[in-house]
Amino acid sequence: MNYEPLMKRAIALAGKAEGHTGHYPMVGALLVKNGRVISQGYFMRPGEPHAEFKAIEAAGPKARGATLVLNLEPCSHFGRTPPCAEAVIRAGIKKVVAGMVDPNPLVSGRGFQKIRGAGIRVISGVLEKKCHFLNRHFIKFITTGTPWVSVKLAATADGRIADRYRSSQWISSDKSREFVHRLRSKVQVVMVGIKTVLEDDPRLNARIQGANHQPRPLVVDERLQIPLSARVLKTQAPGGAIIACTTAASRQKIRKLESLGAQLIETRPDANGRVNLKELMKKLGRLKIASVLLEGGSHLAGAVIEQGLADEIFFFYAPSLLLDEKALPILSGVIPRKISSAIPLLNPQFRRLGPDLVLNALLREI
Repeated sequence: MNYEPLMKRAIALAGKAEGHTGHYPMVGALLVKNGRVISQGYFMRPGEPHAEFKAIEAAGPKARGATLVLNLEPCSHFGRTPPCAEAVIRAGIKKVVAGMVDPNPLVSGRGFQKIRGAGIRVISGVLEKKCHFLNRHFIKFITTGTPWVSVKLAATADGRIADRYRSSQWISSDKSREFVHRLRSKVQVVMVGIKTVLEDDPRLNARIQGANHQPRPLVVDERLQIPLSARVLKTQAPGGAIIACTTAASRQKIRKLESLGAQLIETRPDANGRVNLKELMKKLGRLKIASVLLEGGSHLAGAVIEQGLADEIFFFYAPSLLLDEKALPILSGVIPRKISSAIPLLNPQFRRLGPDLVLNALLREI
């Protein structure tokens, strides 16, 4: 039987929770009997029942003898909820069709092993690449302890993100900016450098209709130049704003920011006295942050890419030209490169948003 159409449906179902599962995976599950879907479920947010439980509960006694189709291996361990593999066995399901093995070291094939041990047939690897892409944030987080980092920048056609006077509003179109707000609603953190805050005083929230998830703003600010009146400090996101500084930052300013509800992350200064970005990513991982959208500026974005910390890009190109060598370039780096050593972009995809052209690509294999 061709299970790909059913797996596509499970993936689409799982994707409904994008932005709401935190550092946990998105999972969609279908119960199929006699060629017909009899129930379905998806994991909505941490602490709620998993997709398999929901589909089994919705089917009731009809689950016995059915086939379970889902994008991720059923878990086999106790976490915030009981093991899904045991629920599958108790329900009398005869076959499990999964998109991929769960990379969580606590599972990693043990769910399949337990299910097979109960005499249930298991088929794995259906639309595996699509399943990996869906849960790319989770996969990186659970295997490295660091978040998936997407870099978003808007530029003129000649690659400038602001004019020589540091003005960037607005390079991209209304449709592009709406798309960016949707991106924000799907991540845990939106990250910028201190220059962006000083020049634009952004809110870094998701301002679109129906957005019931707000990301936490993160400002990289080694010397804590951020004004106490900055709009990011007034965020409504749970946990408040995050400010990353170095251990050389003012203790007094740290206490003032903490009194406003901000969370401070300190790193050792790097060779240039700036925030150590690799250390920052590890500390974000310890906070259970699995997804970051980096929105600038050009030096911070360049550093994250150069240091191998970025995973994906969204570059928005507007049909306009600045033709000014003093305008800010889309990216700035410090490592000399020849064309032969240029960083490759994987699986590039182009789309039109109003008058703008958007390039979405990966910086690493999934």
